[in-house]
Amino acid sequence: MTLLQNCWSELLVFDHVYRQIQHGKEGSILLVTGQEVELTTVAAQAGSLLHSLVLRAQELVLQLLALQLDRQEFVCLKFLILFSLDVKFMNNHSLVKDAQEKANAALLDYTLCHYPHCGDKFQQLLLCLVEVRALSVQAREYLYHKHLGNEMPRNNLLIEMLQAKQT
Repeated sequence: MTLLQNCWSELLVFDHVYRQIQHGKEGSILLVTGQEVELTTVAAQAGSLLHSLVLRAQELVLQLLALQLDRQEFVCLKFLILFSLDVKFMNNHSLVKDAQEKANAALLDYTLCHYPHCGDKFQQLLLCLVEVRALSVQAREYLYHKHLGNEMPRNNLLIEMLQAKQT
């Protein structure tokens, strides 16, 4: 549970980004509900913070499309997000470290085997995780700002997770 509490926002952001990769339409985003929203609508109706967040996520989508991210790599990267070693109050550090090393090795082996012409693909994918983390921090700050402004429902799991992350 501690691992999930640490990275829930990164997992949500990465799922959103991967959904856009699968969606494959440059001028729109596909929400988790299945609703498609044009980027021009986001630009016109969302505030500047949300619009910049969406644009930054779209840049990451384009970067991952250029790297030809596939489902296996996506899953390995999700494991790397989940098994982060920078978790406070972790009970079994060695187990998490072992899981992270195995996920790293699996991703490296997979990229070398399936994309031998792209020698730096592994490193490029890991660099994308840095952007996922930065995006998730920005998204949490945006949500927290909306929460403080009473623009979000008070009693929901997202707000509880957000408040737990703030402490």
